[in-house]
Amino acid sequence: MNNYITVDRIEKELDFVNLVITTTNIDAKNEDDLFKTFTQDEFKLINLTRNSQIHSSIVNKIDENNIGQKIDGDALITNVPKVPLLILTADCVPVVIVDPVNKAIGLAHAGWRGTYDNISEKTIKEMSKNYNSNPKDLICVIGPSIGPCCYEVSKDLVEKFNTNLANYAGKFDIIKDDKYYLDLWKINELMLRDCKVKEENIINLQICTNCNHDKFYSYRKHNKTPKRIGTMIQIR
Repeated sequence: MNNYITVDRIEKELDFVNLVITTTNIDAKNEDDLFKTFTQDEFKLINLTRNSQIHSSIVNKIDENNIGQKIDGDALITNVPKVPLLILTADCVPVVIVDPVNKAIGLAHAGWRGTYDNISEKTIKEMSKNYNSNPKDLICVIGPSIGPCCYEVSKDLVEKFNTNLANYAGKFDIIKDDKYYLDLWKINELMLRDCKVKEENIINLQICTNCNHDKFYSYRKHNKTPKRIGTMIQIR
């Protein structure tokens, strides 16, 4: 197994970015692992920038003044080349947002709280405000995360989301054997489409971390592991 996977469409169509998603061969939370895995030509890791993730909907703009700083928040945007942005997950949903027209990128850490607060929409709005990004131009990736097959939640949380999504058509939960499962993939896809991202530009990898725990860290499956998947993107 490799240390990371790539997204075919991003590699083929968006040659101005590098995007990788790490596997259980390394712990992306450990920056030494990243330095051992990637060359400075692939990712200029001396500029690596990530948040202190707090399950919020805070979006941080990264420019020449705060490269490498670790700021409270759960989304990052930039248009500065050679600045790798990193989101850490282990069941939560990583959302990658790429603007191929204005050469800007964003990453969002969408656990249930971030998803509930529509962190992807807030990230897109910040990209629009700062980089003139048009949602119709954006290409988005929903990375490895716990799927509706495995994300068992309380009835109260399902009802909380159903109330929040009352204006949307569709069903976002599954009931099996009197247990409730939430579909964070579908909810994030819906929210991206509601921002006017084209359906054909939303790439859902549909990789469940719980089902694929041999390849990706799962907080639930791996007994609350502190190790993390890294979703990392950089403008070349």
